[in-house]
Formats: sequence, C-alpha cells, structure tokens
Amino acid sequence: MNFFNVPDEFKKNPELNEEDLNHLREWISKQPHLPTVTDELLVLFFHSCFYRLEPTKATIESYFTLRTHSPELFTKRDTDVKSVLEAFKTISFSALPGSTPDGCKVIFIYAKRVEAELFVLSDFIKALSMVIDMLLMTSGTFNGLIIIYDMKGFSLSHVGRLGINMMKKYVYFLQDGLPARLQAIHTINTVPFIDMITSMTKPFMKKELSEKLYYHSAADSETIFDYIPKEIMPIEIGGSGQTLQNLSDDTFEKVKAMRKWFLEEENYRVDEQKRPGKPKTESDYFGVEGSFKTLNLD
Repeated sequence: MNFFNVPDEFKKNPELNEEDLNHLREWISKQPHLPTVTDELLVLFFHSCFYRLEPTKATIESYFTLRTHSPELFTKRDTDVKSVLEAFKTISFSALPGSTPDGCKVIFIYAKRVEAELFVLSDFIKALSMVIDMLLMTSGTFNGLIIIYDMKGFSLSHVGRLGINMMKKYVYFLQDGLPARLQAIHTINTVPFIDMITSMTKPFMKKELSEKLYYHSAADSETIFDYIPKEIMPIEIGGSGQTLQNLSDDTFEKVKAMRKWFLEEENYRVDEQKRPGKPKTESDYFGVEGSFKTLNLD
C-alpha cells in the first residue's frame, strides 16, 4: 500500500510550513498523555483545521481521546475479524475515484443486505472509520470530505437498532475527531422518518455539522448531481462512473491491504494516567453536555 508523501504536501499546500509544524511538535512533546503523532497525521490535522494552530491542538486532543474512550469502535479494526468482515458484507463503502470540481473526495454508502438484524451500528462506524483512514493515508490532504448515504431499504426496524449513546459517539467522531474537512453529508432515497433520526442527534450536534446535512428524497434523487458530478457517481444511481460492486470491492481491497497499519494504529492512544491533572473517563467526554470542554490545551 502506497501512502501519501509528506514533502509533496508542502508543494500542494503553500499554507503548510515547517515552522508551524515544529510548534505543534513541541506542544505535543509537552503533553505527556498524548502518543507520538506521525508527520502524516500532523499534516492532515493542520490542513483539516485550515492551518490554525489552536483548533489543530483541539482536534489532536479530540482525535486521540475519542479513539481511546471508544474501544468498541477503534479496536480490532481488522478485516480478518468476523464482525468487521460482516460489516463490509452488509454495508457497501465506496471511496469514489477522482474528485469533485472543488477538490472534494466522496464516500458512497448503501446497504447490500437490508435485514435490520444484520445492522450493527458500532461495526458500521468502525468500518466507516477504516475507509476514511484509508482514504486519508493514500490521498493525503484534499479540500473536503463528502459522505453520501443511500437509505434505500432502511426501515423503522433499523432505527430501533441505533442507540442514543452510540449515535452520540458517531456524531463526535464526525464533528470533532476527523483529520479532514467534512464538507457535506448527503442522504439520498431519504426515508419519511428521517426527522426521528435527526432528533436523536440534534441535542449534541454542533450547528456547523447540522448545516452540512442535505436530504434528497427518492422523488428528487437527481438533485444529488447538483453537488456531485455524474462522472464519478455509480452507474446504478444514474451516474456514469463504475458499478457499485466494482467500487466497493476496490475500496475493501485497499482497506484490507492496510491491515498492518490498522493493527499498529491501535497502539497510539491517550495515557490517562499521564494526563496533567485528573485522568478523564469515558463519561467525561460522552456525558450529558456532549462536549470536550474539559480538555486541557495549555
């Protein structure tokens, strides 16, 4: 698997400079609870925060803390593990080739098997996190990430399997823990009870994320092409790109090829016993308030 080259990022992004990266490295070295941050991740973090130092520090904290206190999502990210393999067999994840005209990468998601009993939210989030990590590590920085959910086959039985606590972690993962600029989340073939799902996440969803949500009903499904060019979209939904089968197979093979990276990544976590002040627990991050106000960014 070929990962992106850090020196190339300086040529691609004039705002990226070694002085700021050194500042971040020095800050990290003074945070005894944080793990080593690779240069690849450091570049992704800095770019995702539009080269602003303080937001980058906050994202680094959130990224590693989320992963540390969500073991059900960020451990055993291994395509040889049955639950992970089943997630990829149930849900199709396709990292679309190419980009949108404004330089965004697109991940297209749909259910290959629609039986509600096969849908496990934690395994879905885990698989999606693996696809996003693969896309970032192979592509390097890009202008924005767009996620498209095809809700065809999604039923009220699926809603009953969501779970408020896991939905909360999912929202935090998207809005606080991504080393990427989340541009938009589109839902096509939107189900009539989408408001029920939205109401589950609204209490802990930041305004910035809620403004990135777009819904396209089956009756106006063509409106997705106002945002995403047909050239890169799957044939089955009216695009002129590849088939969903080819796209999802290619994405899975790329994720599978990164097995060693995923297993090693699991070692990069927060050591709460070394955190300055009182160690934090899962409830400190996923409690009622749903924020990271207690993080120390000094």
